[in-house]
Amino acid sequence: MKKMFQIALLCLFLGFGGLACAHSLWFNVDGHKCGVNEPVKIELGWGHKFPKDTEIKEGMLKEVFALVPDGKKIPLNRISNTLFEFVPPEKGVYVISGNVHPGFVSKTTQGYKMGPKNNFEQVISCFHYDLRGKTYLYAGEPSEMPLKTVGDPLEIIAMKNPFDLKRGADLPVKVMFNGVPLAHAEVHATYAGFSDQPFTFAMTVKTDENGIAEIVLSEKGEWFVSATHEISYPDKKECDTQKYNATLTFDVK
Repeated sequence: MKKMFQIALLCLFLGFGGLACAHSLWFNVDGHKCGVNEPVKIELGWGHKFPKDTEIKEGMLKEVFALVPDGKKIPLNRISNTLFEFVPPEKGVYVISGNVHPGFVSKTTQGYKMGPKNNFEQVISCFHYDLRGKTYLYAGEPSEMPLKTVGDPLEIIAMKNPFDLKRGADLPVKVMFNGVPLAHAEVHATYAGFSDQPFTFAMTVKTDENGIAEIVLSEKGEWFVSATHEISYPDKKECDTQKYNATLTFDVK
């Protein structure tokens, strides 16, 4: 079983390159607005074609939780490998967040292998990946949108309440890396139905000096925003680069 899981991971990450992360993690929500104590279905998205692509392999997901208005984490009820349910206990804006188990991928002369490069012979390159996603849930007509962060290494924060925005509006998003605004970061955005081709987005922009990018909400429906970042891995004997990918999904009326 462990060997099959490693092979599945290798198949998923072979394309980990120009986009800094060939696969992303995101959330599809059955209505971003609900009542207090009203069950909401939340589906896990995985791949590189929003909103539907491949199904995440069993064992890859590290955690999925809701960050409640007072800052506490509440685990979601798991229905299946990709489907969860959450019942908001009080009025407010909730952040639904998740991440996969991080790991190493080494490219050798014999092919790709899971693990740091000091585990293998004749290694060409190695990267360590960190993949995370989040979305918002509005319960009981919350009065405002708090600029709440989950605390992920790489994170996208909506600077306005997306639920209040209509088609044609601009949504400023801030990209943070280790708690600091990330300047000149590439931000990709698209909406459900734009394209069924991988790595195809409605728009690509870069953040300014304050880590902020403007997303033009050109269509109604579900939106997907992705940010990537790559740094040098601290221990060159173990690996070469650290690659991050973060996503944010929301609905435009």
